[in-house]
Amino acid sequence: MKFQAPRGTYDILPDEAHKWHYLEKIIRKNAKFFDYKEIRFPIFERLELFQRGVGKSTDIVEKEMYVFKDKKGRNFALRPEGTASIVRAYIEHNMNSSQKNPLRLFYFGPMFRYARPQKGRYRQFYQFGFEYIGNPEPIADAEIIAIGWKIYQDMKIPNVNLELNSVGCVNCRRKYYKELKKFLIRKRGNFCSVCQKRMNSNPMRTFDCKNKNCQNLLNNAPIMLENLCPECESHFQKVLDLLNQMNVKYNVNSKIVRGLDYYTRTAFEYKIEYLGAQDAIGGGGRYDELIEYLGGKSTPAVGLSGGLERIILSLNEAKIDIQNEESLDVFIIPLEEKFVKISIEIMQKLHKKSISSIISDSQTSLKNNLKYCDENRVKFAIIIGENEIKSKEFTIKNINEKSQKKIPTNEVCEYIFIQLKNN
Repeated sequence: MKFQAPRGTYDILPDEAHKWHYLEKIIRKNAKFFDYKEIRFPIFERLELFQRGVGKSTDIVEKEMYVFKDKKGRNFALRPEGTASIVRAYIEHNMNSSQKNPLRLFYFGPMFRYARPQKGRYRQFYQFGFEYIGNPEPIADAEIIAIGWKIYQDMKIPNVNLELNSVGCVNCRRKYYKELKKFLIRKRGNFCSVCQKRMNSNPMRTFDCKNKNCQNLLNNAPIMLENLCPECESHFQKVLDLLNQMNVKYNVNSKIVRGLDYYTRTAFEYKIEYLGAQDAIGGGGRYDELIEYLGGKSTPAVGLSGGLERIILSLNEAKIDIQNEESLDVFIIPLEEKFVKISIEIMQKLHKKSISSIISDSQTSLKNNLKYCDENRVKFAIIIGENEIKSKEFTIKNINEKSQKKIPTNEVCEYIFIQLKNN
């Protein structure tokens, strides 16, 4: 029987892993700039957490979660997103009092959704996220949005468009929903079955439909931005003013509502046109009511998340070459098996100096070993043969410069250490 990776999953092979390291390095750098601390949480949680946190009417909960029972018959789900788990951890560990407030957190990790696999969309996908918990002011929204913007700029993703909207609060949405429902019901029969269902449960999410016909029907629909209460309107305008001060470019798009039920006020997405239907590479918003809804104290919060697969896809589509900066420092080449012992001693000394090094197969020819160094961007090769042992001088080849030197045996490690430090 021939085994293959499950549909909608894939392997990250060694010649691709450096791209992921490149992205993670940029994300961690920006987390440090803004003083966000890493949090890691379980891959599976109680099903009820996502049902309550994400929203029962969302596509994620209704159709896309991987759900299973444990041996005691309890319902669990593989995590489809990160915010609900962070809120659960925040409440469980009483982080509002045990950590500095407001709290800044970030995370990496795989998420799982049972969706139809397509370009840029997988059933196991990797996501990063930033959460700013405890600050109700517009500066928190602007900071989170600016972090995402800076990360994508640092990754050199071309033509990223930031789109913002305000989805209001409970008070202004109550009146708006009545007005929007009236509009939708008049055209109910022309909408897709999903939108018809959403008209009752969460009418604003009809704006999130990917069906072009539905989008055309919504062209003259009432929008939330024209129905905001004074507090929400003021909050949104301050967010825009702050982004202007931060030199973050954006467009206001009244159709941005995001696919999760917990958002309040600010909602945003980062998009690129050249990915087709899967054009969003990240997004987020404010979720002031979620922590209280899941059993904690009323606490304002705002966050963002981004999909690493779509980022890599966008870089590939734009033909942005990510160089592999990780290469072996030293390749030790014993010309005969009897020289393996001393090769091991040298390797261990190099490791103590934090210099990466491995030993070649003594049965492989010198020519092929040097060819390996060229093809794999090895920095130095140490050649150990009969002449080197007799003279007590090892041959050190600088692979990049195509040069070589004889260095006394007891000075080899220090010589390579200095060369690497200077380069």
